[in-house]
Amino acid sequence: MALGLAIRDAGLPSCAGIIGWSPWVDLTVSMPSMLDEECCDYIPKPSKRFIHKESQVEIEYKEKAAALTAKIKKQNIGPKIWHDSFDRPEGRIQMYAPNEGLAIPYVSPMLAESLGGLPPLLLVAGDSERLRDEAIYLAHRSAEPAKYKGPSYNAGKFEKSPFQAPTNTTLEVYEEMPHVFQVMDHASTTKSYERTVEFINKVTNAINEPLPPSSFSCINTKGEFGPLKEYHKEIQKWENIGIVPSVKRELTTRRSTPELFVYTALLLAGFAYFLRKNFY
Repeated sequence: MALGLAIRDAGLPSCAGIIGWSPWVDLTVSMPSMLDEECCDYIPKPSKRFIHKESQVEIEYKEKAAALTAKIKKQNIGPKIWHDSFDRPEGRIQMYAPNEGLAIPYVSPMLAESLGGLPPLLLVAGDSERLRDEAIYLAHRSAEPAKYKGPSYNAGKFEKSPFQAPTNTTLEVYEEMPHVFQVMDHASTTKSYERTVEFINKVTNAINEPLPPSSFSCINTKGEFGPLKEYHKEIQKWENIGIVPSVKRELTTRRSTPELFVYTALLLAGFAYFLRKNFY
């Protein structure tokens, strides 16, 4: 997604389409599913932080991160995309970017001024994964950019954007599936592969069929398509887009037993699927 935005903004020739399997598009972790207590995904809540013995590599990383943050603060590069929730007493929220960069569109594409004018999108998420809500919201922002304009601290920027044309968007939420469920040997995996191939064939004109209008679907474990559920639709009304939630970080040195069990089971299932497909 970030590369697609960069290509669009630079005026370069666009790719045929963009596919996002469980895309991570909001590094501010602002969406409800990230903190959902009932979520059974193997990705832990962002409120948990795993403590490891400090290494020389980690020490050097922290020093470079602090230097980069100080440099960004001193640079006069125009208005910053900032919200007070980014100022955290515990310091850096993500290892991928300093807090000053969390809302930059090429870091968190969901927070861009506009998601219009992009090549066709296929966004796939598991209904039981923590990244579900940001995939849902990004899909609506791209398909209806004039209606869903992103975080409050970006107010007024959409109207100035040259990219206001809707993006053809296909959203598919698979029931009971976790993050990147495509590594599992499951009927939903097969269906997702089939749908991905169909999308590629359509956007590359391999089957000479026009793309259907934007759609938002929930797919059950039998492969049957239906509309989004009511709690999916509630995401469209979420007001804290791009605002880092106020959560107390729990310090722990290991995963809880349920998390460890699910994580291990999924890894083994993915490995077994890989072996069967490639060696048997």
